Amino acid sequence: MKRRAALGGLLALCVAPRAWTQSGRRATVAALLVFPASDAMTRARMAAFVDGLAKLGWREGHNLRLEVRHAVSDAEVQRAAAELAALEPAVMLAQTNVALAAARKQNITVPTVFVAVSDPVGSGFVSSFARPGGNATGFANFAPEMGAKWLQVLRELSPRTERMVLLLNSALAANRELAGAAESAAAAAGVATTAVASGDHTALEGVLAGFADKRRGGIVVMPNPTNTQNQKQIVEAAARHGVPAIYPFAYYARNGGLVSYGIDLVEQFRLAATYVDRILRGAKPAELPVQQPTKYELVINLKTARTLGLTVPAALLARADEVVE
Repeated sequence: MKRRAALGGLLALCVAPRAWTQSGRRATVAALLVFPASDAMTRARMAAFVDGLAKLGWREGHNLRLEVRHAVSDAEVQRAAAELAALEPAVMLAQTNVALAAARKQNITVPTVFVAVSDPVGSGFVSSFARPGGNATGFANFAPEMGAKWLQVLRELSPRTERMVLLLNSALAANRELAGAAESAAAAAGVATTAVASGDHTALEGVLAGFADKRRGGIVVMPNPTNTQNQKQIVEAAARHGVPAIYPFAYYARNGGLVSYGIDLVEQFRLAATYVDRILRGAKPAELPVQQPTKYELVINLKTARTLGLTVPAALLARADEVVE
């Protein structure tokens, strides 16, 4: 009986996408992305998501209808979330804490798979990683202790660091947790910290200009949409003032930032397709544990290090997943 049940379950998984096609129905999957459609990384992530769905049997125009909304400002995010909720999708994909909060506010009943969400438990999105307990599950990005890790890596590159700017969105619980871990680690190391609001370029410029010895200062850039959307200005400000900075994603370091330590978001989108597939086949989000990253990428920009007059320790260089010359 057990074997017959298992075979029946396997058969159901195999024919589920075909059943949608043969019935003439299409499963509507909505995606709320807190970045502009012109962003190259956003396009790469969505390409991975669509490719992942196709490999699992879900193809646009056949058994899948994909509705994507890009939003930047808070007002745009709320409006896009309302538009998608009105479509009553079978599943929603939400990128970042901001998008997930907006999606949950609009329609708590739509099964939602999230990506790039920090501290989903502390942020109130799920009850626990193992048992989400509601209608949302997905892929987390950074645990709070990463705040301390960023400080550690930056001090390996710039051991004279005595003052640190934490560039964060204090409205996000996850950013507050990450900043708290960084502050605790900084206090233990005798490093003073100053919090600056993401997007407040005037405040950032003022603090950086006040560093008498630039190489005794540093910047920890927290993961949030505002920082990502302003990455060019942040990297340029750090370069202009000659202050070492660490970033949460590889694209910062590839675009001139000193060092990044974080996750591969393209891979998270590819993995998200597997959860969307399982929900379309009948699984409940509450049954799918929230997954945490198992691999972090260390990217070092040697050109920027040389410009700042920093010598990258051999041990750190050996740990790097990518070196930008």
